[in-house]
Amino acid sequence: MDFSNIRKKYTDELAAFYQGGAFPEQSSADLRFGLESQRNRVSKLGLTMVKKFEKTGSENARTRQFVKLPYTYTVTSNRCNYETDFYKDGKRISRSDLAEETLYMGILDKQGQAQIPGQIQSLGQERYTCKNCGHTDILAKFTSGCPMCGTTYEMQQNYPCISGYYTRPTVLSKKVYKGVLKFGFLYFGIFGAILGLVAGISISQEQGFGIGQAIAMCLFAMLIFGGGLLLFTFVMFNLMLGPALAAKKVAQNNEVLDVKAAAATKTKMENDLKRYVPDFSYEYFEEKVMSLLRGIVFSDNRESLTIYDGKDDLRFMDNIVDVEYRGAVEYVGSSVIEGILRVSVKAYVVCAYYQDGIMVDFKKQVFSMILAKKVKEEDFGFTIHAVNCKKCGGSFDAIHVHTCPYCGSEYHLIEDNWVVNQIICVETAPQNKW
Repeated sequence: MDFSNIRKKYTDELAAFYQGGAFPEQSSADLRFGLESQRNRVSKLGLTMVKKFEKTGSENARTRQFVKLPYTYTVTSNRCNYETDFYKDGKRISRSDLAEETLYMGILDKQGQAQIPGQIQSLGQERYTCKNCGHTDILAKFTSGCPMCGTTYEMQQNYPCISGYYTRPTVLSKKVYKGVLKFGFLYFGIFGAILGLVAGISISQEQGFGIGQAIAMCLFAMLIFGGGLLLFTFVMFNLMLGPALAAKKVAQNNEVLDVKAAAATKTKMENDLKRYVPDFSYEYFEEKVMSLLRGIVFSDNRESLTIYDGKDDLRFMDNIVDVEYRGAVEYVGSSVIEGILRVSVKAYVVCAYYQDGIMVDFKKQVFSMILAKKVKEEDFGFTIHAVNCKKCGGSFDAIHVHTCPYCGSEYHLIEDNWVVNQIICVETAPQNKW
């Protein structure tokens, strides 16, 4: 898979989307819902949000990968200049960050079926059986409903798709490093060349050289003085840069100690939850947490959401216009009661609040959440926007629907995927600029 082209195409489309363009083609169904809800919130508050992703460094083709056939979940990364600007009436009122950061992107792919003689392999040609009448045909023929009984199937997920993304700050921007080095080389190179020229002229006059010898001596002196000064500048620049970077690294480490402590719970979380769900993946789960959090934050009708069944007062979320993942979901504990797995976690994020109609304030926040799901194998391809009724097999978007629109049967999301039982903001602090 060409991760580089997927990343570039997606970030280009995402930047265009935030400026009023179409949805990024390769967003997962859940991510598209989050993007749409966020766009509606920002527009409702009379704001314009612009995100920029400018690639600045080499890309790692793969940093982590989890395979559960037919699905493959891969996290890629690369450095980029990433920033978010907010505008009101055409005037910029807030900017999140101007530093270079590392962009992590989750890519979910679905492989074709194993090579079986006589069976067509492309995804659109997979064999599918209607859960209502039992008719079997190629999947492509079900996009407008079962050709025999007409049962409608929502098939909005495309592969490969981007299931989520987040950024982390880098210690030193490559752009800044090159800029400072270039300026130093130019300044000291010219200064060294001038010194060499003066020295060459002085030596030539003292030795009584002719014009040809004088020119050669000047060029030689300029090379020695200029080159020597450039070498000295390069060595001293890096010697001085070391302690400066170390100090900045210490400051950043102190700034993200809570996130690092949270990330350290990954192993315990996986060990605990694999007792109930053998194929449990921390990376898949953290994206699920963020997807659910964003869906709840940006919803204008939380009471009807199937992904949230808590009773918390969430009105403070109504002015949030952006939620950025800080890179860690902390594991608190878990339990299983009557076949329902409940997991308590803390999600570390930065939220952007529209304040008093004049500015956007960025706050580091920690949300304590309890998620619940029936103990069963993970389904990487599951999306709340295309669930199947257990009775008639009809497929529908269940984000706000609690009963099947075809047969009226009750639908309980907890039987298929995670539901948020509780969500509370337990910590808030101003975001420090990197």
